[in-house]
Amino acid sequence: MDQQPEYPWFAVARGSSLEQGDLVRRCPRFVLPPNLTHANQGVGERQVVDAILLTQSCDLALRAEGECEATDALLCPFYTRSALASHPVFRKDEAWEEVRKGRRPFYHVMNECRIAGHEQEFVAQGGDRLRLLPPYREHLSQAFARLFMRVGLPADIPPFGKKK
Repeated sequence: MDQQPEYPWFAVARGSSLEQGDLVRRCPRFVLPPNLTHANQGVGERQVVDAILLTQSCDLALRAEGECEATDALLCPFYTRSALASHPVFRKDEAWEEVRKGRRPFYHVMNECRIAGHEQEFVAQGGDRLRLLPPYREHLSQAFARLFMRVGLPADIPPFGKKK
């Protein structure tokens, strides 16, 4: 069996500039209550999650006046395999394999990080952080785009070879 060459999935990013594919540890988010209405305008519950930045790097780049084009950033929570060990779907390797093959659109699998000292520590507060490298960053972005652009049709084209 041919062994595939090792290809880097991650790099260590330093500094304050953010890019698509940055893994941000302990990122704050607000979860809105399910009964939120215009009359009941609550702020929601503050939580912290580990997240990956999905906003494109070109929108996050600083302009000459020191501001970036984006006023908001899109982040998606991420979880380690061990954190999902008790999840009803991910207890079985078959589910992981379905995700790896792109057959479960709400999920995406990234390879483990093998950078010494960063195997579990995805982002240090205010310091180094991991950055997903091309082409894996674009692969994640494309998977998100496929999820986001799905269209449910009221009636589909009937299968070929079957008469009505």
